[in-house]
Amino acid sequence: MNRILVLPIAFLLIAGGACSGSASLTPRPVVSFMIDAPLCSMTLPVVFSIDKVEMGTDTFVVQLRNERLTSRTFETSVGQHFLSARTTYGYVWPEKAVTLGAGGAFTDSLPFYCS
Repeated sequence: MNRILVLPIAFLLIAGGACSGSASLTPRPVVSFMIDAPLCSMTLPVVFSIDKVEMGTDTFVVQLRNERLTSRTFETSVGQHFLSARTTYGYVWPEKAVTLGAGGAFTDSLPFYCS
């Protein structure tokens, strides 16, 4: 009889501890990138980096069907970070320093000129 009561009580203690631990997690900050190319009509693959670590590649679609001007978001940690981006064919935007708090979001604007 005691054995039957111990199992449900043990489960509740473990589950209760797991729930209380998850409430203390703080949301991670996120970074995204946005192309600013008002005179362009193009697709542009871009490699994104945070603290000189490549986070991923996304393709911007500017003034074409299925326009896509903003990248997906990339999670990072709280604190100061250095954001950079480059096209797959060599154009490099200047590095930008940002400081992010818990749950913060930052969108880096990438100006681009088409002649």
